Amino acid sequence: MAAEALALGVGRSGSVQALIEPEPGVVEKPDRELEELRGKVEHVEEELAELGAAVKSVQSQVEGYAAVLSLYEQRVSKLEAFHQAASMIGGWKAQTCLHSRNGVCGLWRLSREATEQLHGIAVEDEAGVYRVRVAEAPWFCGLCPLYQRA
Repeated sequence: MAAEALALGVGRSGSVQALIEPEPGVVEKPDRELEELRGKVEHVEEELAELGAAVKSVQSQVEGYAAVLSLYEQRVSKLEAFHQAASMIGGWKAQTCLHSRNGVCGLWRLSREATEQLHGIAVEDEAGVYRVRVAEAPWFCGLCPLYQRA
């Protein structure tokens, strides 16, 4: 209030006049710039809110994937235990089975399609007949219901 009183004076006609006033347009320019900055800040705040929502959405998806992955890990762990047990039993069967010849099963014949589906499994081609190399895949013998002791 004191600053206002200093800036005002009484003119000859008895009216109150400003003794000091800024150059026309100078005060309006910072106001315009301030409004522009406010608009930019509002825009940035809106974008941040959108990004925050997007991050929460991604976080929710990641949590869902983590839950599914945990379930798969449990199932894979059980399958690994099953595979190990079948391999242990199959190792003994492969060595003692009547149908195992030089580490290859002579009982089971695999089609071309089966060999393609069983990619990664040791398959032997004996004169156009595909057979499993049980020395490399003993779990195959572990699952065989037709084992005969030699």
